[in-house]
Amino acid sequence: MASDFKQHLNEMQNLPLNIAVTGEAGVGKSSFVNAIRSVMDDDEEAAEVGIREQTTQPKAYPHPSIPNIQIWDLPGIGTPRFKAAEYVQKVQFERYGAFIMVTSHHFTANDDFLIKEIQRTRKKFYCVYTKIDAKTHSEKMKMNFNMEKTLAIIRKRCEDHLRRASGLYTRVFLISSWKTDKYDFPLLRETMAAELPYYKKHISTKAAQLFSEGELRMKKDEIISYIKKVALLSCACGVMPVPGLSMLCDIPILLDALKCICNAFGLDEHSLYVLAIHTGKELEELKSAIKKTPLANTINLELLFFRLKNSSLWVNVSIVEVALNFMPLIGSVFGGMSSFAVTYHFLNTFLDGVMEDARNLQTMFLE
Repeated sequence: MASDFKQHLNEMQNLPLNIAVTGEAGVGKSSFVNAIRSVMDDDEEAAEVGIREQTTQPKAYPHPSIPNIQIWDLPGIGTPRFKAAEYVQKVQFERYGAFIMVTSHHFTANDDFLIKEIQRTRKKFYCVYTKIDAKTHSEKMKMNFNMEKTLAIIRKRCEDHLRRASGLYTRVFLISSWKTDKYDFPLLRETMAAELPYYKKHISTKAAQLFSEGELRMKKDEIISYIKKVALLSCACGVMPVPGLSMLCDIPILLDALKCICNAFGLDEHSLYVLAIHTGKELEELKSAIKKTPLANTINLELLFFRLKNSSLWVNVSIVEVALNFMPLIGSVFGGMSSFAVTYHFLNTFLDGVMEDARNLQTMFLE
């Protein structure tokens, strides 16, 4: 079960995310694709850049550090090969999970067409106004030039157009593909990392499925079956008429069992770390949902003895076992039965806490 859970996490890590970069020919789409991927235009893995329109077919470029994220450089709309009426079908709009529309001039009819088509997909949309360094260059010659004021005027003009043309209230990011540390480029990266809710929801749903009530009940049934086998093993040790043998056997058996149960439900540091990355939750936030169960990697002898000492059944049975050590036949029968009962009860009580914490995680995923 722990192995199956790890497999689910690996599948989540490899979920694809396709981001389309679109706009008219010559606005700097390919340069933007390279900039957002942090590669130079002349690198081997860079999108081809030139004076003439270079992109004639949709082409995917993997993110350099997150290969399952694909940045798609789409051909320019409005060219003889990609007329507006045929554009959406030719570039297969339905395959993309998010869109970045790039423009470097006043909005055109083609830009308005793209915005409306993207709105129909109900997917995340970012509007990027590029070559802003060139746009502000001439303004710098004017007296009383103020960069912030100039950028604010350009941004407002773009956002007003979006609102009039499509009723879309969204921020326009003013960027330069040559200066990715300036203007709105850092903000664009931060915004995309924090948003893309459809992607996070998709991954969160996958995560929540691992903690769905049906999945939890199925896991619980399997773990109960596993606990019975562990209890039988403990029973076999308890039958042996050797003083102290039962406890010596139970300690490693219980340690392994506790870790196995936690791992089966993903309650370990690594699993939570992966879930935090791919659901957009903070690791500490996920840990805060786990109130009754120690993480698998924190389970040790000290924690085991602490829990055993707080188990009245274990304490009472241990006292009786010591008293019966001098009555071999009765002691063996009692030792076997008591070992089974204590182990079964102890692990089932632990499992109840694990189930409660797993449900807490599910609630957090669905928020």
